[in-house]
Amino acid sequence: MLNRSWEVVPGQGAGPLRFGASRAELQALLGPSRAFRRSPRSELADQYEAGLLMLTCSEAEGLHLIEIPDPDGVHYRGVPLSGPVTTVLDDLRAAGIEVTADESGWVLADGAIALYTPSSEPDAQVDAVTVAGPGHELLGEIVFFPAGADAMPATSSYLVTPGVGVGPIALGRHRDDVRRRLNGGLCTQHVAGSREPEEDDFFHDHLAVRYGPDLLAERIFVARADAVLLDGINLLPPYPATIEDVRLLLAEAGHPLIDLEAGIEIAGVGIQLLTMRPSPSPDGRLPVACVAVFAGTGSPGGDRDQPFDLFT
Repeated sequence: MLNRSWEVVPGQGAGPLRFGASRAELQALLGPSRAFRRSPRSELADQYEAGLLMLTCSEAEGLHLIEIPDPDGVHYRGVPLSGPVTTVLDDLRAAGIEVTADESGWVLADGAIALYTPSSEPDAQVDAVTVAGPGHELLGEIVFFPAGADAMPATSSYLVTPGVGVGPIALGRHRDDVRRRLNGGLCTQHVAGSREPEEDDFFHDHLAVRYGPDLLAERIFVARADAVLLDGINLLPPYPATIEDVRLLLAEAGHPLIDLEAGIEIAGVGIQLLTMRPSPSPDGRLPVACVAVFAGTGSPGGDRDQPFDLFT
């Protein structure tokens, strides 16, 4: 890794990494990895070589996001993407490459490549390079929306109804109806052709909702709450309670459970309890980071039966 010379090719990948490759193929190429979530409701990513590379795959698409925290030896059209950001930008522009500033650095190649810097100072270094696969280009715009006409005062405790929803939000409802019932929030407005899911983050209500192509709610997340209750069991207890404490309560109540790579699923009812990393981790057993509720008996966006290795 330290002696690499990788060329970024938008739509294809970087160096030996090709979009569409499976996790198993990447692990065979790169060696042991440690899985983690960037946020409580995000899909798993794999960290390789003591943090020098982070890759995100999905079952449907394989590899679709490459993050290189130390970009030494990484180039685009022959231009090095490491070093002082002013030098990198000058070299890119001299090569006829357009760059656009965003809130955390610079974007180029129609959103397929992003440069991250720790500050806006001229001598700031390029800390990381991100390469996005087709349909995942980094071009979305954050949009805020107001509280809905039927929104009630926000609460931090919710009752889960399997197959139906969470609190006032029902699965299968249109986005307009969901927004009408909650206290406003934000979303990312994606460009045409994006494969990124449509999601609303209702931060006042401590809920997030993911929608299908028809903008019907297909997945509801709760990552912060005093209680998320199922049959009197709090699925999201505060630390120091861990996912193993919840597992024991669910098993005692007769709920069949399925192990996920970083969480557990209550079989047949569309409820997952997610952790930020596989548990137990080198840091011990982990708390529940998020409760995800969805319709049916499958695991949309889950991480069931994924191969993984942990650093020891």
